[in-house]
Amino acid sequence: MPKHSNGRFGKAAFRRPQRWFFAALALLLILSLPSPAADIPCSWTGVERVVAIGDIHGDYDRFIFILSNPNVRIVDKELRWAAGKAHLVQLGDIMDRGPDAKRIFDLLMRLEEEAEAAGGMVHVLIGNHEEMNITGVALDYPEYVPPEQFLSFLPDDVRKAREKAFIAKLTNDRRRAIEAEGLDLEYDEVLRAYWQRIIRTDREARSAYVNHFNDTYGNWLMQKNVVIKINDAMYAHGGVNEDLSTWPLREINALMRKELRQIQDMIKNPQRYLRPFKPKLVYASDGPTWYRGLATKDENAAQEEVDRILDNLGAKAIVVGHSYSRSFGASPIVTLEHVSRFQGKVFVIDTGIAEIYGGVPSAMILENGEFTLWGETEEVAARSSSPFVAPEPPTSPKAVEEFLKTAVVMSHRNSMAGRTEPWRLTLEKDGVTRRAIFKYIDRRRPHPLPDSYQYELAAYALSKHLGLTFVPPVVRREIEGLPGSLQAFVENAATLRDMKEQNLAPGDPAAFERDIEDLRIFEILVYDRCDNDQDTFIGRTDQKIHRVDFSEAFGPTKGLPPGCEVRRCSKELFQRLLKWDEKAVADILKPYLNKEEIEALHSRRELIIRHLKKLTQARGEAAVLL
Repeated sequence: MPKHSNGRFGKAAFRRPQRWFFAALALLLILSLPSPAADIPCSWTGVERVVAIGDIHGDYDRFIFILSNPNVRIVDKELRWAAGKAHLVQLGDIMDRGPDAKRIFDLLMRLEEEAEAAGGMVHVLIGNHEEMNITGVALDYPEYVPPEQFLSFLPDDVRKAREKAFIAKLTNDRRRAIEAEGLDLEYDEVLRAYWQRIIRTDREARSAYVNHFNDTYGNWLMQKNVVIKINDAMYAHGGVNEDLSTWPLREINALMRKELRQIQDMIKNPQRYLRPFKPKLVYASDGPTWYRGLATKDENAAQEEVDRILDNLGAKAIVVGHSYSRSFGASPIVTLEHVSRFQGKVFVIDTGIAEIYGGVPSAMILENGEFTLWGETEEVAARSSSPFVAPEPPTSPKAVEEFLKTAVVMSHRNSMAGRTEPWRLTLEKDGVTRRAIFKYIDRRRPHPLPDSYQYELAAYALSKHLGLTFVPPVVRREIEGLPGSLQAFVENAATLRDMKEQNLAPGDPAAFERDIEDLRIFEILVYDRCDNDQDTFIGRTDQKIHRVDFSEAFGPTKGLPPGCEVRRCSKELFQRLLKWDEKAVADILKPYLNKEEIEALHSRRELIIRHLKKLTQARGEAAVLL
């Protein structure tokens, strides 16, 4: 066959068939993969002793302290399996923050074999941090993957090449010292800063890390479960919500692994995939690796929901990690009461084991049908937190924007909620102190798991253009060398969910209902979750509505978001939508959105107008336009 590009047999003639061939081949490969561990058991009965340990986050020494403690008695002095037929459950989040994830994995792999030989079992559950390393997402978070962890999973040739480049830029005296003493990451701050920069910016090294991790430890993790049942108790990293509790356990675990494998393949072979992939469980805020409802919901309001979840699962209790709460204060001892919720039906055993959290090493033990908690340490690490500072009276959005751009960062700590885990900052300028939220993740489409601070900026810019005040002021700013979005923290407010659960009535029901309907229209317009009562805040004094977290909005879909029905709208917003100027909107959003996202936004606006006009004709203007 001729190799030239002209004529009927040229390359162009084969480009489209080749694309479809590779797409079909990719789909065939995914479907032909052995359903990842679909045949691996996820339920056991007749187990006399179960020891569950929560989030370790790379702290090998504290993990050993737990396993070897006489009250826990999983390993002996030689770190060999000493628990006989007992089952050890590690609830996930072995990785990130601390330095020694690889050492922990190696230990668990060995104990897994030794336990099986003794008639026991080791269960390693997939946590959100394992999920994020398998998919490569963890590298987007500067405080997740420390240099020690990065180097431990980096191929030797890549590590040596980067070290050679580092040494080449040093002075002669430094080079001679390194030749004599070697590189020491623990004490060389310049070297540590170099590797931190590599983690954030070196695409080749990041790709090598992800692929090398997946080729060894990632593939081992892909044979594990995300939720298991032992006797009458469930174990999961984040938990199981009510909808998911109706699924068979095997289906939950099999789908999680299948989605992870597809993302692995998309990372290695992006050219095979022509359409965006939207996983149901991976990186889902209500999925088994991220769900926090069992740890955060009001116990009185959600008791019946928890009972239904356990009834669906056929269980009497559920043990989870993921949500660290310092319920034990500064005490060096943690008791069962500290981790128990919903009358002993839920146990949240993330007690901040890793030294970086300053919590207490602990283990949940189920023996003779009863739960006990061992938790003690010689150390009592005091975690400092900035005192709450009463906010200044509200000022104009423009003044708040200026403050966010120019105020000095006084303190910085991680927000432990959500997948993006933003930074919570305290800012000060001219004696005025405010809190703010900083987001730095920038995974824009076509990434399979889009999540970007750019979408936060776009939502605020569009809301201002439409004359809406739901989105708190947010500006682009660089913090500690990271570009991101800085948004004013919503003070003295309750979530819409809290209002519903506590039956709190708004002061002006008509105005409140009108604002809620306008917010719903805006959520539909930007293709975000409508009726998002957890990210919608209501001011306790002024009843003003605030909506945060648009980091996954602006999907390139021209239709309405699933489950989002256009109902009503204020006359003011309807008029602004009618006067929509596509060029003006595009100019405002070009810095943040791509062409496809902007075109989809225009289409959704037309669809919203069409729906509102039809409703007006059917029901009358007074019933639709408020």
